[in-house]
Amino acid sequence: MPNSKLVYTTSGSNLCITCGRFLRKCKCQGESSQPAQNTTRDPQILLQKKGRAGKEVTIISHVGLGGAELLGLLQLLKKELGTGGALKNQSIEIQGNKVSEVREFLASHRIFNSKH
Repeated sequence: MPNSKLVYTTSGSNLCITCGRFLRKCKCQGESSQPAQNTTRDPQILLQKKGRAGKEVTIISHVGLGGAELLGLLQLLKKELGTGGALKNQSIEIQGNKVSEVREFLASHRIFNSKH
């Protein structure tokens, strides 16, 4: 069916890691993969349990750090919160509902504005 539109895929995320839009609507693909230095964007902290057999995972994205720095932040978070975690698609996944603890940690390390 060459004229059919894809409805569902298991090939991975179809969202842009920079702007969060669908890849087909993304305008930043041709731009640099590094975020601009003069823009300040707070990390996004989400609680997700869909597709995880009912288990909750705290996801931290849009941190604005590189690979090694992101891995270091993951290690600090895991040690501070006493829980497991992983780095997937430039996002940090922490096991359990740790949204408030993560927000406090990031605010204390000046990665996240404390006004949220």
